[in-house]
Amino acid sequence: MKVEDRGAPFVLLDDCEASATTPASRLYTGFVREHVCTNAQALDEVCAELERDMRGGLHAVVLGDYEFGRDLEFAQRRLSLSAARPVIHFTQRGGDAPLRFLLFAHCEKRSREQVDAWLAALDSGSCADGGSSEPLPPPSVAGAANVVESVTCDEFVRAIAAVHEALCAGESYQINYTYRLGFDAFGSPVGLYRRLRERQPVRYGALIALPGDEWVLSCSPELFVEKLGARLRTRPMKGTTARGASADDDARAAAFLRSDPKNRAENLMIVDLLRNDLSRVAKTGSVRVPALFSVEPYPSIWAMTSTIEADLIERTSFADVLRALFPCGSITGAPKHRTMQLIDEIETTPRGLYTGMIGWIDPSPAGGCGDFCLSVAIRTLTLDAPADAGATRRGTMGVGGGIVLDSVALDEYAECRLKAKFLTGADPGLQLFETMYATREDGVRYLERHLARLGASAAELDFVFDAPALRERLAAHCASLPAGVAHRVRLALSKGGQSDIAGGPLAAVRRLTDARHANESPNDSLAPVGVVLAPEHGFAATRSDAYLLRHKTTSRADYDRAWRLAETLGGFDALFFNERGELTEGGRSNVFVKLDGDWYTPPLSAGLLPGVMRQVLLDDTAMGARERTLTQADLLRAQEIVVCNALRGALPARIIRNA
Repeated sequence: MKVEDRGAPFVLLDDCEASATTPASRLYTGFVREHVCTNAQALDEVCAELERDMRGGLHAVVLGDYEFGRDLEFAQRRLSLSAARPVIHFTQRGGDAPLRFLLFAHCEKRSREQVDAWLAALDSGSCADGGSSEPLPPPSVAGAANVVESVTCDEFVRAIAAVHEALCAGESYQINYTYRLGFDAFGSPVGLYRRLRERQPVRYGALIALPGDEWVLSCSPELFVEKLGARLRTRPMKGTTARGASADDDARAAAFLRSDPKNRAENLMIVDLLRNDLSRVAKTGSVRVPALFSVEPYPSIWAMTSTIEADLIERTSFADVLRALFPCGSITGAPKHRTMQLIDEIETTPRGLYTGMIGWIDPSPAGGCGDFCLSVAIRTLTLDAPADAGATRRGTMGVGGGIVLDSVALDEYAECRLKAKFLTGADPGLQLFETMYATREDGVRYLERHLARLGASAAELDFVFDAPALRERLAAHCASLPAGVAHRVRLALSKGGQSDIAGGPLAAVRRLTDARHANESPNDSLAPVGVVLAPEHGFAATRSDAYLLRHKTTSRADYDRAWRLAETLGGFDALFFNERGELTEGGRSNVFVKLDGDWYTPPLSAGLLPGVMRQVLLDDTAMGARERTLTQADLLRAQEIVVCNALRGALPARIIRNA
């Protein structure tokens, strides 16, 4: 994709085993149109349109919601349902679940190294697209915040009880129960995908920029079905266990999974189901199982897979294959039809693309269907378009597992949360930090305020946060300081809860001098500090909806550049304004202005950090400060200006212009 094409729809189907000799990854660009099928009975017609487009030289990618596959299955069986069956009231999305075919002018096959370089260039905004010997830049800062499960633990337990009731009644042998995670995605989708694929390189990855600025990020390890020549191959994944902490523990975990009767039984049920599904479109006697109960390593789990193959009947259409196989039996349970009805009754939210399919399809050389490769859309995120340019995207990811009679609800819940670590455990590429004033005698000033802010950010960003342990470490650090000397102490917290404490003696702040302070040194505590206006020095407006501005993180390059520039001009800080021209904050301070005798500070909704010292001043009844939207005109006519942070306290300030 060229730099000028950024923002256009594209699809990257990403195979971690792609090489220079076998460039198996596919990059689709030059979006032309899409065909969308929401009516199972119209599938043949839509597939005919697809085939015409492919014969005309276009290249196709397919995305299918789970509920479309369910509707496809029910449409085939509707007339054969027994009158004795109870009427099912479907709680899930029905009638409009899509099967989408995206059509592109170009399809390039790429190696792993070429994909790495292309993603890095797209993420960083550079023009390079491979061929350079320079190391690739790391992924941009991106992650998930405010992660919320669609069911509570109690609701999960009740759902598993309903599953067990159906199993005891003989309505199913295994039911795949799932639920959703909702979250706010910050940073770029490309950066987030790069971070996820670093943790879990897979053969069936996908990064998809859809029309309308919606995205799909998939790191699926599971093949749904592949056709090469006349051969169909499917490789269901059923059965998992956590990786071990040591090499010996890890080997024991793999051996346990390989021999565990429960996991082998679950896997075998799905193998039998898929053998039956394949037989609907396979030549008689051609269905075979070349690999049973294989165990494969992934970053956080071991997974059990089996491989089933068959020879496709000549002139079988792609629509016929979907009717026979979609959705994949590994994410429904067995028997398939009744189990999908039970899923519809028990699950409380639609699955959408999760457990559906993603993949490519080529044109048929002479009737029937061409080659294709489809994944099961697990470990898959869907991201909505942002409300505004700097806003987060609302995202969804599903998790779940196969439930049988001896499944224990709390164990299954723990396993689902382990699977969710694919997203919730991903490092966003930043640290949270607090910069604090401390002495040996008094410890950290405003310690509880600092820990409260750090804890609130950690909760939103799903960082591990242990307040008692941090208090203990800070107390020990302060006890080691020399007596009678104020220190700057910096506490940094990483995603996994690791903390670093550093600092040094607190240097005097540089202040301005003028006629009113002609006899005072530049360090006189009564003299103001200088502040510059960031826009006057080439800094862009901030975004009021920029998510990370609400948190004190290491992702603040512009802010750090700004206050350092101010220092070179004899000042202390640079003041920023948002896209509406509203005053926000300094690169390392909050700002208060006195207008008509009253003190005001910008509201958090303008896009700024809830500073510790800011809140101290707002809580000061003697000062009586209030929040108010402020403009540059307000700043320039202010009777007084104060900038503040927890390290320096409140500092009188004066604007430096034409510096």
